[in-house]
Amino acid sequence: MRKLWYFLFYGLCAFTIVFSLYWMAAMPPRQSRPAPSAPGASGADASSPSLRAGAAASGVEEEAEGYYLCDEGGRLSVYRCDAAGTPRRLLQRTDIYVNLLPEADALRYKSGYYVWDRRELERLLEDLGA
Repeated sequence: MRKLWYFLFYGLCAFTIVFSLYWMAAMPPRQSRPAPSAPGASGADASSPSLRAGAAASGVEEEAEGYYLCDEGGRLSVYRCDAAGTPRRLLQRTDIYVNLLPEADALRYKSGYYVWDRRELERLLEDLGA
């Protein structure tokens, strides 16, 4: 009877591992940052970073510059971007340790993340605990 329980236990463990690996492989990768030309692109695309940042779709464009969040030395850093979306100037090195964030957030910031609105940046940093 004991061997049967071991067999069931190890079988369940193997099934869980295989299912988890399949689930991770089946999920499409998310784009963590848009192309640098996205903020100045014409047309109102629903996946546009400026629309996700809460900008009005009234045709009035926001400032082209944005913010770039990335992991530097284990801590989250905020850079100011130019009109092309290239990080230029370090604004703040926060006390937020990226490795202590949830896995999805940590991966997002380790690969770099663009924010196109000051209000979204402030909300994001507030949610993360800065």
